[in-house]
Amino acid sequence: MREFLAILVSFATIPVLSRRKVSLGISLIICAFVLSLLSGLGVFTYFEAAYQTLTDLARVQQYIVVLEISILGALLKKYNFIDKIVDSLTKVVKNIRVIIMFIPALIGFLVVPGGAIISAPFIDKIGDDYSIPKTNRGIMNLIFRHIAMLMMPYSNGLLITALLVPQISIYKVIGLNLVFIAIYIFLGYMLQMRKVEMVEIKSDEPVSTNLIKLIKYTSPIYIVVFLNLLFNIPFYIGMLANFLAVYLLHPTKDFFKDIVESINIKIILSIVGVYLVQNVISRLGYLNTYLTSVFSNTDTLVIGIILSSIFFGLTTGISYSSLGVILPILAQLPISENRLLLLTHYAFIWGFVSYMFSPLHLCQIFTCEFFEIEQAALYKEYRKFILALVLVALLMYFFWLPILG
Repeated sequence: MREFLAILVSFATIPVLSRRKVSLGISLIICAFVLSLLSGLGVFTYFEAAYQTLTDLARVQQYIVVLEISILGALLKKYNFIDKIVDSLTKVVKNIRVIIMFIPALIGFLVVPGGAIISAPFIDKIGDDYSIPKTNRGIMNLIFRHIAMLMMPYSNGLLITALLVPQISIYKVIGLNLVFIAIYIFLGYMLQMRKVEMVEIKSDEPVSTNLIKLIKYTSPIYIVVFLNLLFNIPFYIGMLANFLAVYLLHPTKDFFKDIVESINIKIILSIVGVYLVQNVISRLGYLNTYLTSVFSNTDTLVIGIILSSIFFGLTTGISYSSLGVILPILAQLPISENRLLLLTHYAFIWGFVSYMFSPLHLCQIFTCEFFEIEQAALYKEYRKFILALVLVALLMYFFWLPILG
């Protein structure tokens, strides 16, 4: 009981600190410290967990990837790649609904915390042009901004999954996620995009020219994935090819200076904080024994994954916070690889759903601030999508069960 209370109190510090403008990373580090003290682990165990968090080679490689991705996102914004991509996109697709969906989805590939604020101005401009209500603009921005999190191998959640469940190919998890993604996009389109008047954008420029331009300026986003898939090059090394592509497309003598100026320590602290919390939680004997017993029982396994994901997702506003708790236990269960794959996928999508609708979700906070809408109004307009997505998440387990067992 003491450990459960320690978790509740320590995680309650995150929204309190957030309101005091403390960064997410620092809030998580403080949360881990409070959890260590209240649970009885003590200061020594906390620093032991911190040392392991900072020195583990696999985690260090992930920190490098996260840093590289944040720098890449800043460079693409600084060098106006997004504007060029959107401009060419409008001349290739010529469909306003598809463009509204594509812009935040593209920004999502940059894997920048709170990245919805980057796509918000584009959606706002289109919303003004086509008389879309502010609340609907915010929801469209949020829904399509997060597609990449479910499928990009270098997104934080999938990086953590690859680290904690190394016996499973991350591309198999993505393969299962694709079914959920297809339904997610369908629901977003049916419940939100159909409210936008279907308008075809006219352009006299040839489609082929703009298609080449679109492929060229999006190349710094996807090159690393091809290198990993074809040659198994680690992401932290493959990202260098993305930077080279940026430089070749936008050569400047200030390139290295711009890289240094784009370093965002807050982003690194966020993922360090998540791993630190996970490391402290892994040292909680009773909690881990309890969760292991829950996950080891076929009658409580699925509901245990759901409730754990909801708790950690809603209370932290971080999509991968629950994975740090659930996946290490699942990885130790005496189950087949297919069964582990199914449970990993299920934990992943429930972590995603819980995070998506958390009031602490940074993208949601930034979107509401930008469009000047209340979260209550957002949830009211959101409610059908939320209910539908929760139902889909529940059914995903039973959809794959006959295949993966």
